[in-house]
Amino acid sequence: MHLFTHSIKNSIFTIIVFLGSFLISQAQSFEYKNSGTDFILYDISIPAGQNDLAFAAGSKFTFDTEGIIIKTTDGGETWTTIYPTSGTSPSFEKIEFIDENTGFVAGYDLFMKTEDGGATWTEMTGGTDVYLYNNLSFYDENIGFVSAQLDDAPYFAVYLTTDGGDTWTPASDVLNAGGINIDYADQSTLFSVGADERIAKSTDGGDTWAQIYSGQIQNYFLSVNFKDGDNGVIAGEDGLLKTTHDGGATWSDFATGYHHFYALAYKGNQLMAGGTDTDIYFSEDNGANWSQIFVGNGQNQLYEIGFFDDGSGLICGSGGVIMRFEDVFLGTEENQLPQNEIVSFYNSKTQTFHVQSENDNIQSVAVFNIMGQLVKTFKNNSNSFSVNTSSFSNGVYLVKVATKNQTQSLKFLKQ
Repeated sequence: MHLFTHSIKNSIFTIIVFLGSFLISQAQSFEYKNSGTDFILYDISIPAGQNDLAFAAGSKFTFDTEGIIIKTTDGGETWTTIYPTSGTSPSFEKIEFIDENTGFVAGYDLFMKTEDGGATWTEMTGGTDVYLYNNLSFYDENIGFVSAQLDDAPYFAVYLTTDGGDTWTPASDVLNAGGINIDYADQSTLFSVGADERIAKSTDGGDTWAQIYSGQIQNYFLSVNFKDGDNGVIAGEDGLLKTTHDGGATWSDFATGYHHFYALAYKGNQLMAGGTDTDIYFSEDNGANWSQIFVGNGQNQLYEIGFFDDGSGLICGSGGVIMRFEDVFLGTEENQLPQNEIVSFYNSKTQTFHVQSENDNIQSVAVFNIMGQLVKTFKNNSNSFSVNTSSFSNGVYLVKVATKNQTQSLKFLKQ
């Protein structure tokens, strides 16, 4: 089901070269890490509430070959293969940890659970006649699903759990579900995507599905990510990114004409999409406008994004690619930094950057461009600060906020 691009279109290449000097300056937010493998890392899972532990899983080649599970305990700096410890394993498509010890991994005719952080694994049975478990997700520690491609009709199934994976029950009607990717919007609402540009929605926790959109026959939607019941993004072929803000009733489109985006994230009003050539696109305004913020190595495909508790995160991809990012999603309404008790938000409509400190007065604010050149400094004597950026050139800005007891670095994108 996974689709790849094998050539670079001349027009896109020309654009990348032209913009390279600007875009590559933003690469400081993204850093390649050595995963210790050259396998295709299809999925990454970061247990909630910490900043060090993560797991990734994948396959030696595109389809059913050898599989691997790797683990980091230092925020992605170093990685260790934890499965298989000897011999070979079937390949994996998805991995999900619901806490630091309890996790699940799904792949070709193999569905396993660990309760000791990946030291040992026990095979599980989600359903019968399964040749591939291709989706796996938990809404919380109890509620989750795994989906599967079957050998015989109906050829696709979704299995649900409400007890943390101890038992699994087949969904009653998945005829209209898209079989490629599924995501929770809230506890009861899920969206799925698949072949013929199908979008389906479930409002009963994944038990039944209704098709809400279909597009071009024989084209695929590749990935879906919803931050809540209303707001989501879907990726299709040729760089298509579709966003909705009304639960899938209407959609807005953006397309690069080139990439396949699998890695999607949606936080606050900001979205990130990673895909072909390790290129990364970003939207500051709920998907209304997109810009490329990272020019990749031209070789690998990005597949999944995971977040640590402090807002930094990891992206995995083909060729064993692991990338760590920091300070990318700063400036969203949801981005509170509890360790520094400072919240920031950039309003793209009013072109105003806001900072709020919960405990201390903000004493000074310094704004730098992406090259590190000072743009403007401000004195302040309250726990809030705002600046209108309409006179600033478009681009990424770094902001140093100083209170009596701390200094915090923030970031926003003006376009």
